[in-house]
Amino acid sequence: MKNTLLPLLIICSAYHTNAQTSKQEYMVVPVISQQSFYLKGGSRAIGHNGSRQVLQINLPANTIEWYYTVTTRSHRGQFLNSDLTGQLVKLVDPKNGMAPKASVLVADGTGLCDVYLMTNPNEVIKYVNKKPAASFLMNDSRQNYASGAVQVKDFLGGSCFLVIRNPSSHLGVNVNIEVSAIVLSSPINSSTVMQ
Repeated sequence: MKNTLLPLLIICSAYHTNAQTSKQEYMVVPVISQQSFYLKGGSRAIGHNGSRQVLQINLPANTIEWYYTVTTRSHRGQFLNSDLTGQLVKLVDPKNGMAPKASVLVADGTGLCDVYLMTNPNEVIKYVNKKPAASFLMNDSRQNYASGAVQVKDFLGGSCFLVIRNPSSHLGVNVNIEVSAIVLSSPINSSTVMQ
């Protein structure tokens, strides 16, 4: 009897193990829905942060890539929301992630700004106080940028900073930023074994 039960238990155990599947899905998580601000020209910026702005980015767990959009305006007025999260939801396949050659659409900008992705808070403080700072991720930063979407894969965990600067010494600029992350959901075990 023992000899016939052992193979049966091994087969049942293997069936149970194979029947449990691990399902991970790609999801889009909004990080900053829309943040708009005005940056003074460098020579007209009196006081703290007049020509520079810092946005702290707190990335969700299991981020595999994230995006930020920038739109600039040389005059005041409402920004059209590019709906970064909504666009990414349409471009991300829950099973396979971001579609190849997918692109995010952003309205044309009419001003210019510099956007630096920084990970060291001490460097951020130095830069905001207009002291030299060299620690930023150049691949994920932009200079003299009017508008567009930037995909980030170099920094995926924890907190970082987008430091936005008006490169003009005289003209002010309005800036709009949106940030969304693509995350891989935690595995969910589902069993198809009949009980």
